[in-house]
Amino acid sequence: MKKQIALIFLLSIIFLASKPVMAAEKSTLPGTWICVANDVPETYQTSKIIITEKEGKLEGKVKFEGGIEISLNYVRQTGKDVVMSIYVEGYEVIINAKQDGNKLTGTADTPDGKVTLTATKETVKK
Repeated sequence: MKKQIALIFLLSIIFLASKPVMAAEKSTLPGTWICVANDVPETYQTSKIIITEKEGKLEGKVKFEGGIEISLNYVRQTGKDVVMSIYVEGYEVIINAKQDGNKLTGTADTPDGKVTLTATKETVKK
């Protein structure tokens, strides 16, 4: 009887361990975001943040309206919280934002202090 109980217990553990893990939710962050930052030099006020996902890792670049293009150091998303890092004129700027559907709102921590920003995701035309 003890052997049967042990065997059932062992088989239950194996069955539960072999169950496929639910797939992680696909991020809605990848895409092109039109960004407007307040209280920054005119060159950096309007930009496009282009985020891609490769092998499950987020990466991206920022294209400023004046033609400057800079790669993001990193892009991280945890739930609705988004954190990005970019070097602008030799200084690291950390962007903290919250995603609400097709809108990002947050702040950029610059050498001159925090500035507010908003970004709206471009819709893909089919």
